[in-house]
Amino acid sequence: MEDYSAKLTGEPFLYNETKILAEYLLDGMKPEELKRKNLEENLIKHKKINSVKRVNSPIFRRLKIMDDEMLEDFVRSDIENSKYILLYTIMKTDKLVRDFVVEVYKDKLYMRKEYIEKFEIDNWYEEKCILSNTLKNKSETTSAKLKQVIMKILQDSGLVIKEKDRFKIERPLLKEKYISMLDAKGDIEYAKAIGGLL
Repeated sequence: MEDYSAKLTGEPFLYNETKILAEYLLDGMKPEELKRKNLEENLIKHKKINSVKRVNSPIFRRLKIMDDEMLEDFVRSDIENSKYILLYTIMKTDKLVRDFVVEVYKDKLYMRKEYIEKFEIDNWYEEKCILSNTLKNKSETTSAKLKQVIMKILQDSGLVIKEKDRFKIERPLLKEKYISMLDAKGDIEYAKAIGGLL
């Protein structure tokens, strides 16, 4: 079984940054050239160059998932749809986020529950630690950060709203085009998980 990774601690949603770089790709720039240009010119406008270096990898890993049609839709469509596209690429490139959306969020949608409670996040994560050597050996600080980043990604993508120490579920309305794009990629399960589709 493919193990989990803890790289997510330094890889938040990065919506604006991803969108900026996606526009350069749409204009025809090659990914390798753009990667270099971003490091040299800080196209994403981060305060520190180390921060640019840190986020360059996850951004390009996610952009690589998008074919031309998806890239176009990510840049040109409304913000909700655009964020669901980014969430899909994060789920495709990070097993921890994917499994949380599939195993916790999707179940909540199917059961018509209103909230994800903190203890449910903790319990889910504990189960993952039993199965994963990588997670099992992480400090409490790293574990807390991983859970925090997962939930922040869900907040930033519009799937949940934080209310004190629990998260209110916002059932998304996925566009037909989005569903068919994922279906064409053989990833209809991702659309089902994000949108609670049957």
